[in-house]
Amino acid sequence: MADIIENEELDKDTVDSNTLKQLFNKNYDLLAETTVSEKKSYVNKIHGTKSLKLAVSVSNNNGIEVYELGNNTLKQVCRLSGHQKPVTDVLFSSREDHMLYSSGLDGLVKLWDLRASGSCVQEYKDEEEQIIRPYECMDVSCNGRVICAGSQLVEDDAYLVFWDSRMPKPLGGYWNSHTDDITQVKFHKEKTEILASGSIDGLLNIFNILEQTEDDALIYSLNVENSVEKISWLDSKRAACTTQSNDLQLWDTETGDQLKSYSRDKISRSIKRSKDDDCYLVDIFTSIDDTPVLLAGSNAGDGDVLRSITIAEKKLQPCTNFTQNKQIVRCCWYEKDVSMNHLTFDLQ
Repeated sequence: MADIIENEELDKDTVDSNTLKQLFNKNYDLLAETTVSEKKSYVNKIHGTKSLKLAVSVSNNNGIEVYELGNNTLKQVCRLSGHQKPVTDVLFSSREDHMLYSSGLDGLVKLWDLRASGSCVQEYKDEEEQIIRPYECMDVSCNGRVICAGSQLVEDDAYLVFWDSRMPKPLGGYWNSHTDDITQVKFHKEKTEILASGSIDGLLNIFNILEQTEDDALIYSLNVENSVEKISWLDSKRAACTTQSNDLQLWDTETGDQLKSYSRDKISRSIKRSKDDDCYLVDIFTSIDDTPVLLAGSNAGDGDVLRSITIAEKKLQPCTNFTQNKQIVRCCWYEKDVSMNHLTFDLQ
């Protein structure tokens, strides 16, 4: 057994340090860092505003930490407490950066007002209060009017529940389109009626929520053939999803065609690492020049390897090597309309 462990291949760079600098030639500086929790946990979700307020949720924690970035420091604004079980998602309002939404495994979606030291001003509940639907994810439409939360499997059904953001009672829900925990819901960036959802069942569903029934609303049910981890809208018609086995897929949501699939080993080679089993995907977003950017890293050693690659003409190209990173990154937030436009949080 010892021989097997000693002979096991260790993940390492496949090129020398000078070549790395030449390949990953877009540089970012670390402006600030802070320890969110000293317990054995990690940052689970992060979201921010153009005014550089940041909200983070921590694994195995029922609270939300809110910070503000200024003068190269992260200053804690407040801590939000009110969920009875771990928080699963955080999202600032697109209209008012002092308003923050959250979802939790307690079956609640909450709206917080940061001006009043972080008080809960609205609680969105199910009509059937005797049934708790643990919410794994949530999102708000681009006009701020509709909230959607996706639940774990409850009595053989996984629910997409909708609310008018001004009302505590739900508008309705879908429960026939997924057969396992719903891991992601993402509204279209411009079309208020278009929603994408992903699940452990391996389906990426595209809905038009203006339709009267769930069957009519379901435009496409795309077979990812793997559990969906995260979804991102890249532009008006392209959606990307990362899977729980660290693959990346791009889909045309107007035709239902898969545009490209990138396996974990291919991504590992693109970030110039030798062992694909150690490679992990953080998220994908669209940069300031509308180029898709994938953030990926390696679990090897201290987990300090974090790099980004761009997708141009369906090819993966090296972009940035975040040499000041210290630990494994679980999530990121990117805002292309501010000069300091790439923020990530590490395992703390």
